[in-house]
Amino acid sequence: MKKLYLLVTICGTSAAAHGQLNVAYHQSALPFASISYDFGRFHPDFRVGVDAFTSNLNPELTLNYKFVNKEDYYVYGGIGGRTNNLAGAVVPVGVVVFPFARKRLGFHTELAVIGIGENGTVLRGSWGVKFRFGRAEEGPGL
Repeated sequence: MKKLYLLVTICGTSAAAHGQLNVAYHQSALPFASISYDFGRFHPDFRVGVDAFTSNLNPELTLNYKFVNKEDYYVYGGIGGRTNNLAGAVVPVGVVVFPFARKRLGFHTELAVIGIGENGTVLRGSWGVKFRFGRAEEGPGL
C-alpha cells in the first residue's frame, strides 16, 4: 500500500509541476465558458453554458488530446459527455493559437458534435479566447 501511495504521489507531483490552469470563453449559438488543466498533451475541460438560466447550464466534461503541440499553437480533439439539453456524447476538434510573446492569451476555434444520443445531434462551431495561468514564456507583450 505504501508503494502505491508513493507512486501516486510522485506521478501527481510530476503532473502538477508541468500542469497549467486555463479559462476560456467560446462564442456560438450555444456559448459556454470552460476551465481546464493541461497535463502535457492531455487537458480535461469542464464547460458550462453561459447564455442560459442557472437551472439550465448544460454542463459538459471533455478529455482532449493535443495532436499537434507547438509553442505558438496546438490542435486538439477529444471526447466527453453533456447533460440537460442535447444530453449525450460530445466530440470536439479545435485549434488554439497564442500569438503574443508570453503565450498566456490565446484565440481558438472549435467544431464539436454534441448531443449524440436519442434527442438528436447538433454540430456546434465556436470561437473565442483562452487565458493560461501559471508558467508562460517570458517576453514583451501579453
